[in-house]
Amino acid sequence: MAERIVILGAGHAGGATAIALRELGFSGSILVIGDEAHPPYERPSLSKDYLSGAEADPVWLAPAERWVDLNVTLKLGAEAVAIDRDKGEIRLADGSVEAFDKLVLAMGGRVRRLPLTDHPAVRYLRTADDARAIAAAAKPGARALVIGGGVIGLEAASTLRGLGLTATVIEAGERLLGRNVPAEAAEWLTAAHARIGVEVKLGRSLQALEDAADGSVIARLDDGSTIEADLIVVGIGIIPSTEMAEAAGLPVAGGVLVGEDYRSPADDRIFVVGDLAARTRDGAAVRMETWAHAQTSARAAALAILGQPAEVEPTPWFWTAQCGHNLQILGDPAAGDAVVPRGDAVRLYLRDGILVGAVCLDQPRDFATARRLMGKVLMAETASDPATDLRKAVAA
Repeated sequence: MAERIVILGAGHAGGATAIALRELGFSGSILVIGDEAHPPYERPSLSKDYLSGAEADPVWLAPAERWVDLNVTLKLGAEAVAIDRDKGEIRLADGSVEAFDKLVLAMGGRVRRLPLTDHPAVRYLRTADDARAIAAAAKPGARALVIGGGVIGLEAASTLRGLGLTATVIEAGERLLGRNVPAEAAEWLTAAHARIGVEVKLGRSLQALEDAADGSVIARLDDGSTIEADLIVVGIGIIPSTEMAEAAGLPVAGGVLVGEDYRSPADDRIFVVGDLAARTRDGAAVRMETWAHAQTSARAAALAILGQPAEVEPTPWFWTAQCGHNLQILGDPAAGDAVVPRGDAVRLYLRDGILVGAVCLDQPRDFATARRLMGKVLMAETASDPATDLRKAVAA
C-alpha cells in the first residue's frame, strides 16, 4: 500500500479524496497542495449565497479541526509547476519538491478569459476571492453586465438582481444554458429571469470596452450596439489545467484521460478527479463539472488507490438555483428518444421506454423518485400524470 499520497488541488474534489482515503482506512501520509490560500470549499455557493452575503464564508468541505483530526496536511498558497514521474516528485514554484507514492490530480481548471485587454470593471467568477471582489463592487442601483448565459452567469445575474443591481446577460449562443440543460428547461429559467427584470441578449458577443466620462464602461457588441455598465461579470467556462499532466507524458484530451477507476492509463500511480478527469464515452472524452462528480470521482479514486472493490457510481446529476427556483437535471436527457411531460415542471426522458434522464423545476419529490427509477422501463401514460406517484409508472 502507498505510504505517501500527494493530492494536487485543494478544491472540493481534492479535499473529498483526502477525506475518502481516511474514511476507507488509509493510515499513511496525505498531503494536499493548493494554490489558493483557503482550505477546501464547495463552489456552488460562490455565485449564490456567498456572493449575496447571505453566507459569511464559503461552504467549507470540512471545519479546520477535522483536517487536524484526519491527519491531513494542507499546504496552501503553494503552486505546483511540474510532475517528475521518474523520481516520483512534485516540484513547486518556490523550488521545493514533494515526494509521492501515489498522486491525485485535482487542479480543476482556470477561468476562460475574454479575448480583450484586462479592464478594472471586469470580474471573473471562479474562486472565493473572485466572489468577494464582485460582492464588494456590486452596489445597489449599479448596472451589471454578465457575459455568458450558462449556469454560473445566470446564477450571478440572479444574485446581482437580488442585491439591487440591474442586470443584462449577453450570450453568444442561440439560447441560454445551451451546453448542459434541455431547451425546454432552459426556457423555464429564461422566463424566470425575465420576471425579475434580467435583460437577455442572445446571439451577441462582446467586442470592445470603452471608458465613459462618468466612470462607467461602454460595452460594444458585435452588432455595433452598446451597453453602459458599472460592473462586468464573466462566466464563460473554464480551461482544464492539463499542462503539467501533458508535460509529464500523461494522455490528455480536453482533460486528463483516465479509466473507469480514475487512474491514468499511462501511470498506475496517478489518478485524476473532479473537473479535470476525462473518461471515454461513446468514443469521445467527456468531463463533468458538477458538485456530485467531485464527490463520486473522489470516492472512486480512493477505492482504487487502496485496492478496494469499486462501487457502482450513482447516476450523474446537478442543480442550479436561480430567480427563486431550483432546477435539477438527472442523467443524460439528450440520450432520450421520447420526452414525457409530467405537469408543467417535470420532463422525463426515455430511450426504448427506459428512463435515462429527467429535469425538474421545484419538484424535489419527483426528482428523488426519478433517481431511484433510472434504468427502469416506465409506462409513459402513467408517468405523465403528476397526480400519480411516479413509482406506479414502473412497468411490471
